Amino acid sequence: MNFIDGHVHFRDFEEEDKETIKNGLEVARDSGLVAVLDMPNNKPAVMSRVEIENKIRKAKDADVKEVLYRCFMGITSDLEQIKEAVYVCNKYEQVPGIKVYLGHSTGRLGITLEEEQRFLMKTLTNLDYRGLLVAHCEKEDHIHDHIWTPDNPISHCHARPEESEIASVEDLLSMVIEFNFKGRVHVAHISSPTAVDLVYNAKMAGMDITCGSCPHPWIYDWNRMNEPDGLYFKMNPPLRSPESQQGMFEYLRTEKIDMIETDHAPHKENEKNREGGIFMSGIPGLASWPIIVEYLRFNNFSEKLIEKLVFLNPAKLYNLDVNTRKVNYKDRRGDYPYDPYEPMAKQIGWDKRKYI
Repeated sequence: MNFIDGHVHFRDFEEEDKETIKNGLEVARDSGLVAVLDMPNNKPAVMSRVEIENKIRKAKDADVKEVLYRCFMGITSDLEQIKEAVYVCNKYEQVPGIKVYLGHSTGRLGITLEEEQRFLMKTLTNLDYRGLLVAHCEKEDHIHDHIWTPDNPISHCHARPEESEIASVEDLLSMVIEFNFKGRVHVAHISSPTAVDLVYNAKMAGMDITCGSCPHPWIYDWNRMNEPDGLYFKMNPPLRSPESQQGMFEYLRTEKIDMIETDHAPHKENEKNREGGIFMSGIPGLASWPIIVEYLRFNNFSEKLIEKLVFLNPAKLYNLDVNTRKVNYKDRRGDYPYDPYEPMAKQIGWDKRKYI
């Protein structure tokens, strides 16, 4: 089976010590992927035609023909930058859409003020942008960074509660309706069952909207943060309560969630643990795709449903003309300093002999 990962964070440029686009594409190839979609919060952030062209060039030079590379354009609330973003999306087939951060995350690209978010949506509508808008939904007013402490890793989950995601999704839906936005909307790495309900109900009412979920919200709950390696599971949005984790898994099974995406984030080990004192958010997931799919089989997901979640639905959303291919899986988890899905692999009795 082949996979499409609609949400990865390849680094390169000023962060090539974490991962290059070339290495990311090679890992993707060996892990069964036929397409990856790269996010804009790099150093430098991808906010202009120049940065887009640099990423496209890097991917072309990597020469990994088995994996289709696409990269999103970042957005601000500046009028001229919004115009450039729309121009780039219309001009380059390698750019499937715009990524908006409705709250701050890695890179601090958040458009957090309500008036700026409204200006953005109004402007995109006025410019007749009909492409894809991918949203990171966390409302800054509901984030309480002051309660986060690395001495109590689970505090990160309480600092960025579900209410933040829910309120941000509500704001997004309200703006789409208010300004009659004509494009498609995708809520990325959704982690709250209530937020999923909001998206699903909007879709049933006729809105052109989808949502994707990473594996970690339906595999782990926030008690994972209390383990000795809990800091490694710090991410945005964070792990949720056991009840929400179970709810997310049920919504994946009942197709309220449209697709799986990993939010692959290759940080260095000393950026995650106490040694470096940086405590970056995000985990690597690209090399774990074969195990993630096996986890679904282990939990009695049908092959038809799995194919929808990992290939057919993202191919449709991102308008990707990709062919399936035979894959000899290789274990590339060692490319990263730690493996956040190792507990899951042990749970299902993953046999490394499934790799070549």
